[in-house]
Amino acid sequence: MRRELYRLYPVMAVALFCLCAQSQTKSKAAHKAAPKAAAAPAQSQRVKIAEGRYELKKTDGTLERAFAEPWALYKTNLGYELDEQWEIGSEGGNESKVIDVHVTFAPGLLPIQVRMGGDDAARQLVCSMELKEFKCESAGATAKMPVEGSYNFFSPSPWMLGSIARRAKKTPDQSTTVHLVRMAGLTEAGPKLGSFQAEVQYVGDDEIAIGDQKIPASIFELKSPGGAIPGMMIWLSQEGIVLQLQDSSKVEQRMELVEYKKLAKF
Repeated sequence: MRRELYRLYPVMAVALFCLCAQSQTKSKAAHKAAPKAAAAPAQSQRVKIAEGRYELKKTDGTLERAFAEPWALYKTNLGYELDEQWEIGSEGGNESKVIDVHVTFAPGLLPIQVRMGGDDAARQLVCSMELKEFKCESAGATAKMPVEGSYNFFSPSPWMLGSIARRAKKTPDQSTTVHLVRMAGLTEAGPKLGSFQAEVQYVGDDEIAIGDQKIPASIFELKSPGGAIPGMMIWLSQEGIVLQLQDSSKVEQRMELVEYKKLAKF
C-alpha cells in the first residue's frame, strides 16, 4: 500500500494486513390454562436512515492507489449500526482488496464494537469498547486492556473520528483532552493494543457541497502532542456525519464524502 494510504489510514493498513494473514486465517394466561412455550425474543428493529460513499482524493491527481468507503447507516432500538466496505485498489489497477466492516453504536453515535472481516470468524478482527475495558479478538486470540473514564477508539475511519470530534466544545481556542485506544498490530500472542492522549479543538464553520446539496459543517482539529498520530482536520455535519477529513500537513489530500443520501431523521 502506498505512502498516501499509510499516512492517512495507518490503522486500516494494519487491519488489512491482519485480515489477509488470517485468511492463510406479554400476554396474560387464562386460569388453569396449559403452560405456553416461551415467547421468542423481540427482534431488533433496523431501519436504514442514511447511505453514502467516501473517496480518497488528491488535488494534483497523482494518487496511485484508490481508496473508497461505501456505507449504510441503520437506526436500531438500541442505537445505530453501520455496514461499510473498505475498497483498496491495487498498485496496477487490476485487483483490489475489500474489507467488510460493521460498527455497533450506542445512542449519540458512540462506537461500542467494531468488526472487520465480514462473517468469517477465521478472518475477523473484533474490538469492543466496554466501560472499563478495551478488548480485541483475532483468530482465537484475545487481548484486553483496562481503561478508566471516557475514551474513544482511534481509527482514521471517518466514523471513529467523528465520534472523537464530538468530544470538543464548540469554543474557539479551547481544546479538549481525549483518551484514545487502538489496535496497533498483531503478534503471535494476539492483537497488540495501545493508548495515548490527544487534543481535539473546534476551529470554525464551513459549508460542504456534495452533489447538489450544501451541508453546514463544523471544523475540528485532532492532534497528539506526542506525535502518536498525524494531525487531522475533521468537517462534521450537525447529525454527526463526517463530510471531509484532511491530514493537517497534507492539504493536497482529503477523504471526501462524495455521495450522501439522508433517508430518515437521526
